Order: sequence, then structure tokens, then C-alpha cells
Amino acid sequence: MGVGVAVAVAVAVAVAVAVAVGVNVAVAVGVGLGASVAVGVTVAVGVAVAVAVAVAVAVAAAVAVGVGVEVGVGLAPKQTGTLVV
Repeated sequence: MGVGVAVAVAVAVAVAVAVAVGVNVAVAVGVGLGASVAVGVTVAVGVAVAVAVAVAVAVAAAVAVGVGVEVGVGLAPKQTGTLVV
């Protein structure tokens, strides 16, 4: 009887330890994955914002250049000459 009880206790302790280790591993993996996802989302958002800003700046620069060219053409002195026949 004593051996049976000892084996049962040993099995119960082993199962409890295995469950505890499994839970710790699962939590660690879950936290790690969560952190990875958070970092990935942060990087993705950062890249998206950077691209959006770059596009906005490029568009603004293109518009500014276009306006400058139009103003420059509008203000360009008219060529006047005398037609000699």
C-alpha cells in the first residue's frame, strides 16, 4: 500500500510540475508573440506614416514647383520685335 501511495504522489507531483512548466512556457510564448506582434504593428504603422509623409511632401513640392513654373511663365517678359520684310 505504501509503495502504491508513493507512486501515486510521485505521479501527481510530476504531473503538477509538468503542468506548471507547460503553463509558464505557454505564457512566455504568448508574451513573446504578443510583443512580436506589437513591434510588428508599430513598425508597420511607422513605415506607413513615413511613406504618407514622404508622399505628402513630394506632392507639396511638386505643386510648389508647378505653381512656381506657372508664375514664372506668367511673369516672363513678352518678346516684342519688329518684323522686317
